[in-house]
Amino acid sequence: MIKYPYPVKYAEIGNDIKLAYCDEGSGEQVILFVHGLANYIPVFEHNIDVLKNKFRCVAVDLPGNGLSSRGDYPFSMFFYAETLSRFMVQIGLRNVVLAGHSMGGQVSLMVALRYPQLVDRLVLMAPSGFEYFTDMEKTWVKSLMNFGSFMYSDAMSLESAITNSYYHDKKKDANRIINDLKSLMTGEQGKYWGKMVKANIEAMLDEQVVKFLPGVHQKTLLLYGKQDALIPNKVVHFNETTDSIAKNTAAVMANCEYHILNHCGHFVQIEAADEVNKLITAFIEK
Repeated sequence: MIKYPYPVKYAEIGNDIKLAYCDEGSGEQVILFVHGLANYIPVFEHNIDVLKNKFRCVAVDLPGNGLSSRGDYPFSMFFYAETLSRFMVQIGLRNVVLAGHSMGGQVSLMVALRYPQLVDRLVLMAPSGFEYFTDMEKTWVKSLMNFGSFMYSDAMSLESAITNSYYHDKKKDANRIINDLKSLMTGEQGKYWGKMVKANIEAMLDEQVVKFLPGVHQKTLLLYGKQDALIPNKVVHFNETTDSIAKNTAAVMANCEYHILNHCGHFVQIEAADEVNKLITAFIEK
């Protein structure tokens, strides 16, 4: 069993979903952290350790991930958004600052669109779904998944994907994250993991949120690493940058401020933890 930095609680959502979550701090304002593709709660440790001194910090493992239940789930962005909203209602979270990383950012934005009464503000850290893919591009990216291993689908590709998510040579927490996630892929879990990741990637492409951005009315803090190796897609969108994606997003979202963090890759909340924590604190206290 992998070890989490905080006590783990569980919430049963319906008949077949059991969500693992951590609940730290006791401030009036709640921040709910949502991890990305094939990840888990500990990727927010450096944020929770600091932010819990001012805010109540809740972090959850999405279904099929971390210590949450396994099942024959659809693994769509819609499924995750619906599950997350039910979780928020069940444990009594209101006026939440929803803080999502990568795929978790895409899921968080969907929750804000569908259930605006639950979400006060958004913090989106290297979110997926903001990079527009045409139907042809989606088909091409999906076809690549049919050849050999792909991102996070097995132990070897997982290690490569995690390593490439960092910019600095000193990859803080990388070995721990890799070893923890590998331990969740042993035996039959490996097949389950591969199926989940493939479904997640296809869903991220099929359920893009770009066209819905003008409908987001919550104040939003958008953070990208300047040296993100995963966003934008370096093969399909080689002319784009995280800066261009952020500018395009802020242009259509009325209440969005963005920051591009230099010398930082995809794991912005880890590589630039101090800066991210300061930005989140200032954003909430405005």
